[in-house]
Amino acid sequence: MITDTGSALRMDILEKAAEQQIVKPLRSYGWSADITSRQVPGEFLIVSAVKQGHEHKVALMYSSATDNLHYKYLDKQVEHIFTNGELYMIDSFAFGINCKVSPISEFFPLMIDWSRALSPPAEVSVNNRPRQGIIRITAEKPIDGIWAHLNQLASTSLAKKLITRRYLESGVELQEALLESKAAGVAFSVRSAADYFKSAANESLNKRVLSLYYGSLALAFAEMLSAPYGPSDLDEVEGMTKNGHGLYTVPSGTDDFGGLTVGLLATGFFPRWVSFLGHDVSNFPRKKATTTSDLNSYTTGTFASIEQLFSTLPELGSLYHDVYESEPSWVNTAFDSGAGYQLRNHHTSSSYINLIDPSSKLSIDRLSSNKWAISEIERKHDNGSKEAIFRVRVDHDNFEHWHQALPLHQSPFFEGSALILPVLGGVFEYRAVSLSLLYALSILVRYMPSAWRRVEGGDWDEHLTLVKMTLDIFERVLPEQFLESITDQRIYSKVPGTF
Repeated sequence: MITDTGSALRMDILEKAAEQQIVKPLRSYGWSADITSRQVPGEFLIVSAVKQGHEHKVALMYSSATDNLHYKYLDKQVEHIFTNGELYMIDSFAFGINCKVSPISEFFPLMIDWSRALSPPAEVSVNNRPRQGIIRITAEKPIDGIWAHLNQLASTSLAKKLITRRYLESGVELQEALLESKAAGVAFSVRSAADYFKSAANESLNKRVLSLYYGSLALAFAEMLSAPYGPSDLDEVEGMTKNGHGLYTVPSGTDDFGGLTVGLLATGFFPRWVSFLGHDVSNFPRKKATTTSDLNSYTTGTFASIEQLFSTLPELGSLYHDVYESEPSWVNTAFDSGAGYQLRNHHTSSSYINLIDPSSKLSIDRLSSNKWAISEIERKHDNGSKEAIFRVRVDHDNFEHWHQALPLHQSPFFEGSALILPVLGGVFEYRAVSLSLLYALSILVRYMPSAWRRVEGGDWDEHLTLVKMTLDIFERVLPEQFLESITDQRIYSKVPGTF
């Protein structure tokens, strides 16, 4: 008896292709998958995949140039037919069927569609509107270039140019009187911020805290005034502060520095600013808590300890964990290279990425509690590393790339990008979180001198380096972030000779 060794070899090739490009990817992304049928006469396989009780079946043919009777058979068995290679004269073979026929390279996008059907795109509270331009800064000290661009806006005439451009880009009509009042407000706020930041570099630690707080506050004023949908003049902004800054503090109930609590209020500047940024402030309390026991009756998220606020700063890295045992409130992000290889040359509305927690302390529940465009959160198996890696699906229907759909934070103090997990009012914008932390430190400096002395040279001195490093970070990062939000342009800063 003569055996068709050619057919056997082709089936072996086909099975390896199915395992590599269909079965293994399915299993990697949470599906139970197996080759359930092998048909030598037609040289095709059937793969079944099951997840959350939902089953899908696809076929893989060795060649698209296969007898039509096999196509018609598969048309009743599977929902999609793939071929191990490009399609050849497909209309001459795959006629009279409803099933779609594609090369195997298009399987992974189909798997993403299956996953989206099982886990629909999450309700998203992040409006990641693209910036309207780019400013590139190359300098030995990029912060000098950043301040050069900011200082230009201290000129009323240049502030007018900025505001006019932003109104034109937004398609909003701009009256001359409004242009004058907004430009005057932007110019004054930027000048004030520049004075505060400039003096901070040469001041004592406690004065430096105050200068950076009020300098950042002035830049937040400029951000609101420069926007077409922001306040009309500086007087309106100052009116927001007449009811206070919209934040308050409660002393630690456990006699520790990290236990100092910052609370939100419904009135004052901070709620007006974060509302301007697009956040819901309807649940912000109208009354201050005065003791830690009062906080038990307040909604979670309307207050946070200073320890939690420090936990949102990726730049601190191990410095944070040297002082605190608690989990961080940020993760690094990285594209899932395995999914990227499978999706090469294919555009989809979803992508898989990795969220990396260097501390290995974050839970899936913590990651899923944020209204980001992510779903299918799954912790990868331990690879011997101390860090935890979570693979997630990012849905970016309105964007070309996944990173455009997430509020990523980038900084010259670490590589890549990070996602900040909100700890106060659902706010994830780095500059807003930083302002609330600076507020807490300013309260310590001004109204709790005995506690501040314990930080500077007493039994809380383990926090001193953390505080100093935080101020160094803010002095470099916040002006760049505010330059971006004031001009509505992406900022790319670097030193000469780097990428």
